[in-house]
Amino acid sequence: MPDNFQVEEGAMLYSKSSAYEVQYLLGRGSFGEVAQCRKFATNENVAIKVIRSRHSIEDAKSEEDILKQMKLLNSHFFNIVVWNYSFQYKERYCIEFEKLDINLHEFLQKRSSMSLKLKEIRPIVQQLAIALDFLDVVDIVHGDLKPENIMMVDHVRQPLKVKLIDFGLAVNNSAQHTGETMQTLYYRSPEILLGNEFNGAIDVWSLGCIAAEMFTGNVLFPGSDEYDMKSYKLSDNPKVCDCEHESFFDLLTKMLMVDAADRITPSQILEHALITMSQLSGDSKSCSHVKSCFSQSSDEEEDDDLEVASSSTAIPAGQTESGGLSSDEHTPFAGHTAEKKRKRDGGKTTKKTPLLKRKRDQAKPCSSSAKKRKTVHFNENLEDSVNKLLNKTVEVPSKKRKRADEETCPEERSGCKRRVNFFSP
Repeated sequence: MPDNFQVEEGAMLYSKSSAYEVQYLLGRGSFGEVAQCRKFATNENVAIKVIRSRHSIEDAKSEEDILKQMKLLNSHFFNIVVWNYSFQYKERYCIEFEKLDINLHEFLQKRSSMSLKLKEIRPIVQQLAIALDFLDVVDIVHGDLKPENIMMVDHVRQPLKVKLIDFGLAVNNSAQHTGETMQTLYYRSPEILLGNEFNGAIDVWSLGCIAAEMFTGNVLFPGSDEYDMKSYKLSDNPKVCDCEHESFFDLLTKMLMVDAADRITPSQILEHALITMSQLSGDSKSCSHVKSCFSQSSDEEEDDDLEVASSSTAIPAGQTESGGLSSDEHTPFAGHTAEKKRKRDGGKTTKKTPLLKRKRDQAKPCSSSAKKRKTVHFNENLEDSVNKLLNKTVEVPSKKRKRADEETCPEERSGCKRRVNFFSP
């Protein structure tokens, strides 16, 4: 392929099964480009990642292996992007995916406050927890969970329906990658910062950071480098006035435990009161905030649409509202409920139950005496852990594994210099 070849509007790519016409670029980086293309064989729009450098091509083939492995296990049922096909075109390596919409970061930028309401955050967190639970079962660590790698399927017709993309840093044997630098800086977990052994808990940490960012409109840990990331400490505990917010902060606390062994697992997130909405039982439905989640107002059409999305997009593909599978579907994960040992479970053997048939915990009902404001003790364990962490002198791991297009500190990103209200430098 000539050196002057450019992936641009009107350019053509060819595989053994189809020709592709580039319609427009979706993104560009040092690895290559991502473009929306028209696939002539099926006359549909797809997304194609076009990799140009030899080093990036090797990484892309590793990503392809993981995508193939997940597809054989029906990953499309669990809010993970659909991989279609890969092919070599001259000196370029091309990976074809289903075409999705905008990413979560772009979605947040469309909001004046760059934040979401809890009734919007809930289905997004639930869908991502389903994706992480699937990865946990098949022993894959995503390693780069961030708003840019969370895609809206169709933010107009399917509001809040999301899928996880970009498995370029994913690993399926994390023990062999100890000491490697993974994760984008803002969402990097303590064990990666310290160069310790890691597992899927690093993705849960990233999800906690993203959940806080969706709620506040600010990056939770806007550090400029690894040492700066260790300098943040908790400030005054936030005050909340209803059970739903209390439940959110409780989940956030559990996702952001510094010790990975104490961090909540994806399956436990799905059973948390915020996700099951068990905290809204009983008299708590008389609260004004809760009423706003159930009522429909003609002068708030946008909120009405989002409420419908909150109830519909929270259900995985093939699953009914009652939590089971539809009559014409079979559990896509049958035969894959193998027992496995996980370090965060203390090395005990735990048996995975089917992802779509888990029994939800019955949380205690929320008291309706919300007139009296309550103070949530936000993550006291996290504060103690952070303080211990700050007292340690730690060398930055010398072994690096990061994307070729990763910036040391994406300072251009909106909100990176602002501090979240419950953290102070």
